[in-house]
Amino acid sequence: MKKIFIYISIISSITFATTNLYEVDGSKVDNIKRTKGPKALVKTKHIQKDYSTNSVYAIQDSLYVSLKDSISWLEMEKNKDYTICIDDVRDGFWKSPNIFVKKKENCILLNSGNLVKSNRIQYVTQIGNVFTFNLLVGMKYIDLSTQEHLIGTDLHCSRTRSGNCIYNDPVRHERIDKILAVDKYKVTECEFVQALWDSIPAQENKNLDDNNNFWIEKKKNMKKSGKCDAHDSAATRIHLYHAFLYANVRSLRDGFKPVYSLKKTESQKKSFDNKDGSFNIDGTSFFVNVAENINVMIDKNADGYRLPYYDEWTALSRGSAGTYGEGNLNDSTRKAQYAWFGIRESDDFYSTLDSTKFENQIILKHSCGLWKQRSRPVGMLKPNDYGLYDMLGLVCERVMLPGKSLFHNEVSSCKGGFLTSSFEELNVRNHCDDDGFASKLYQGLRLVRQIK
Repeated sequence: MKKIFIYISIISSITFATTNLYEVDGSKVDNIKRTKGPKALVKTKHIQKDYSTNSVYAIQDSLYVSLKDSISWLEMEKNKDYTICIDDVRDGFWKSPNIFVKKKENCILLNSGNLVKSNRIQYVTQIGNVFTFNLLVGMKYIDLSTQEHLIGTDLHCSRTRSGNCIYNDPVRHERIDKILAVDKYKVTECEFVQALWDSIPAQENKNLDDNNNFWIEKKKNMKKSGKCDAHDSAATRIHLYHAFLYANVRSLRDGFKPVYSLKKTESQKKSFDNKDGSFNIDGTSFFVNVAENINVMIDKNADGYRLPYYDEWTALSRGSAGTYGEGNLNDSTRKAQYAWFGIRESDDFYSTLDSTKFENQIILKHSCGLWKQRSRPVGMLKPNDYGLYDMLGLVCERVMLPGKSLFHNEVSSCKGGFLTSSFEELNVRNHCDDDGFASKLYQGLRLVRQIK
């Protein structure tokens, strides 16, 4: 049995829970404000005071914790039982809402549950001191502030009249003073469907487009509130609007304030032109094929889940190594240990194009996210130095831009490459943008939550 000794800073806190109905943009539903859109029934917890320290250890099936060190973040895998025991206190009791299985003296046996989430358990001593253990299920605690990170790209530039090359996102080293809780794996099909269950129809409809029927078929093969395997297949066909909905639902489910406010708008602008910092996207429903214009406002003070920003994702992908790949993977054999790539469907339209023809070169230049591909289970290959799996390959991950477009007129980008990417294409510098040429079909995501 592995021992890890952990000191938790003493705090006093009061926790109480309520169940409420929310819109997926985070606004509470009441008798006055009701819409026909998807809802989230969420049990929220309100904690009047909390404290978090700056260190973390991954935990095994069993561990003893001591109240003498300085660690309060524990990482867990989904669908596993864990035994946690206080090593030097015996007269207190555990508080573990919604997750405990069995309590005995100074030990607690808990199940991590079947969804990626943040949670906490508390140990209360006989004299009333409260020790809080923050749990990250299917997530990693990553402190980006400990070093400078290599970001930017030298793959694309704008030419001046004199022929000089101007890089919109030049290669540079920068500090990112943030601590993030990061999804260990890409969001899976099961996690996505369970979160948006009531927003997805029960039966296919020939009048719906292929992507809608794709998710309806996935839902038919699942049970509501059913078990999501940690190594389920990655979700590969997620529109940006649905990525925002998914992030908000997860925030509400875990008791956090949603980051994204989503409202209908008449404006068709798809850039950062709005003076209030908001931007517009296409809002797509699983029930109809018609897209609506949706205005998105980001609450920078919210503590919920969100898409990573462009530079955050770059730093996370490089895994603290500071190279242009996972541990400087400069040959296909080594890269295949970390990433799914180089697998193309022979009957795909793009596979049949003659790349020597000029007109086909234009089509192929804008074809990222359009090549037909299947999914693969997450977490089956090696992780990077941060313990994150599949950062390259399989399907690109949606990232947000920092309030301005970098390459075209985009508000977001997609990083990491695809199952169909070649060895040369699969690197941290590449990106796939909604450039107006064609709507990208194959896109995935991984969420983060800013802790500090």
